[in-house]
Amino acid sequence: MSGSVDLTGRITGIGDEAAPGLDGQIAVARALGWSALELRSIDGTALADLSAEAVRDAAARLHAAGLGVVCLDSRIGNWARPVTGPFSADLEELDRLAEHGRVLGCRSLRVMSWTDGGLPEEEWAAEAIDRMRRLARRAERLGVELLHENCAGWAGSDASRTLRLLSEVDSPALRVLFDIGNGVPYGYDAHALLVPLLPHVAHVHVKDALPGDRPGEAVYTLPGEGAARVADCVRLLEDHGYRGAYSLEPHLAVVPHAGIRGEGTDTAVPFVRAARGLAALSVPPPATPPAPVPAQAPPPARPPRVDTGLLLHLLHTPTAGPLETGPDAPHHLTAALHAYATAAARIGFETVRLGSPAPEAVLRDDTPRPVRHAIAADPSFLERQPSLLLRLGPERPRERTVMFNVHLDTVAGGEPPAYDGARFHGRGAVDAKGPAVALLAGVEAAAARCPAIGRDVTVLVQAVAGEEGGALGTFGTRPLVEAGHIGRLNVFCEPTGLRHLPRATAAATARVTVHGEDAIDDRPGAGHNATVLLGFLAQHLAAALGPSPAGGPPPTVCVAGLHTGTLHNKVHGTGSLLLNLAYATAEAGAAVERALARALDEGLRAFTARFSGIPLFARTAADAAGITRLEWEKRGLPALGGQPAWGEELLARAGIARWPDDEPGFTCDAIWLGGADSAFTTVFGPGSLDANRAHAAGEFIDLADLEAFADRTAALLTAFADDLRSGAEHRPPPVSTEKAGTA
Repeated sequence: MSGSVDLTGRITGIGDEAAPGLDGQIAVARALGWSALELRSIDGTALADLSAEAVRDAAARLHAAGLGVVCLDSRIGNWARPVTGPFSADLEELDRLAEHGRVLGCRSLRVMSWTDGGLPEEEWAAEAIDRMRRLARRAERLGVELLHENCAGWAGSDASRTLRLLSEVDSPALRVLFDIGNGVPYGYDAHALLVPLLPHVAHVHVKDALPGDRPGEAVYTLPGEGAARVADCVRLLEDHGYRGAYSLEPHLAVVPHAGIRGEGTDTAVPFVRAARGLAALSVPPPATPPAPVPAQAPPPARPPRVDTGLLLHLLHTPTAGPLETGPDAPHHLTAALHAYATAAARIGFETVRLGSPAPEAVLRDDTPRPVRHAIAADPSFLERQPSLLLRLGPERPRERTVMFNVHLDTVAGGEPPAYDGARFHGRGAVDAKGPAVALLAGVEAAAARCPAIGRDVTVLVQAVAGEEGGALGTFGTRPLVEAGHIGRLNVFCEPTGLRHLPRATAAATARVTVHGEDAIDDRPGAGHNATVLLGFLAQHLAAALGPSPAGGPPPTVCVAGLHTGTLHNKVHGTGSLLLNLAYATAEAGAAVERALARALDEGLRAFTARFSGIPLFARTAADAAGITRLEWEKRGLPALGGQPAWGEELLARAGIARWPDDEPGFTCDAIWLGGADSAFTTVFGPGSLDANRAHAAGEFIDLADLEAFADRTAALLTAFADDLRSGAEHRPPPVSTEKAGTA
């Protein structure tokens, strides 16, 4: 694109104007190099009329092609629905599209404001506003946003009506979809209409046309060849800070409201011509160059606005992975990542990659056994758990880059999501969908306060899979880190009570298994009693591993699940006991592994001595050592330890307190930054794993905590940019070898 505006990566289009079927729509999008589509119908069927199965199939095909969805074009309030018609149709369509959007990865719904149905203007206005208010309240609860288009309807062609609609509805779930070309057929100046609507525009349609022979008619053209002032509108939007998508709706072969469907023609050909015309559009330079902002008078700080609708949408989207739920449960992590990427694009982020690593990049000796087994059992295991890498600003050297890591996968279970205006409930609210959404608000606020963010400072966001379920980042964070997608400052967004934790424990998981013979209840001594043996070992290991080894800090030992069987009239001869062993250093990890092996041997000898004289358990006691094995689900993982002093000073200047050294830390994906040269890595986020009930019933996060996290994130980025201006990045001190506290 010539001129001073480059729309590379931001052009998309309404797919059914390119082809009626989804395969054709995907083919055109891929040929044009697009990353997303806007959906209105598939094979002539409106989206809301598709079955859940058809939507799942469509999502799978789109995501396999690397395509997201930026908007779902509903029929709510459109030219075929008068304001006197049944409102139930609009409410039902909203509910259906909210469900479909969670599968497709899209929370934006195009709506209009109803034709008059024969009512006088004031009655029309009152009914349209009342309906939109009720829709918006429902949309708030569902986590979707309504994008009102300047098309048919009460508020479609008059900016004052649109502003009145927005004001009286008064909902964050209602914004504007601006169609550049609609002014020509509807007889108004779209460019003039756009000016007062600029602060409310969340999405843009592009078409162009010349007036037809009669009022209400138009002859549609390639972008830039008609009377819609496409280039001037783009200039206006960009100068006002619009960074979202430009979605092509050319009407060259398909005009739905006129009944023109392009039957018997290759609709893709004119659509592709229009897409290439838009990409080549010459946009004029700004009419008046913006005055430079004096260094001594930065723009006033604005409080970060956390997108509550995005968070509700993500909370409604099931993202617990197969390691948590098994292979057959709903799992829409790919859709959640697409929705997150769309939201990030609105503030200027571009998607660097959205995909999964190859199995050979994941399978190692230190990869947890459940991950290795899952890959062996299901070739599509990794494909269904991709990770997302976003970047604000061009690729720059590490010393000019800040990386944030968030995860959208969750543990299983939890209550239905809810938001009461102050507090969110739902799985992932605090760990870590809430922090992920607040992070975007913090970056947006930082860029508004400090123009260097995205210009001189590059911001990376890793939105990863595989943080939960025992995968420990081995197919999410680790491949991204090893590919070099890190910064001089690296922040892992986990619940820390708004204190930064510059260390992270790792964990080894041991499984003690008993493989003996069952027995019937009439002769319980004839077999091996795994329940008694493992119960004894659980108590012995808990006592043996609790004390501090050799005077050092004690390991954090979680004596976890013990399972043999469920029958009351049977002696179960097989079973297993799980133990999770957290450690602060690799040396401590190796020591606790050795300690567990010794304690298990001692426990087996103690069991034999204790039960060999009891007939019911004599066989179990005699064979205990032979039927018991120690297996490792995961071991040998790194830990995050000592950090350079400059990072501590930077966090302090940003007003972020440090996690006390005498307070235990926890395990997260930050372990993979251990040993990164000239980098500072810390864990920082809102809420508390314990107090906010992460992984438990009633998980929650308060909006105030998310806003505080966003504000501190903005302060941290601003402080980092200040260091760059002072040249501090050229003088990194050596990494400290001092161990940072205990874990």
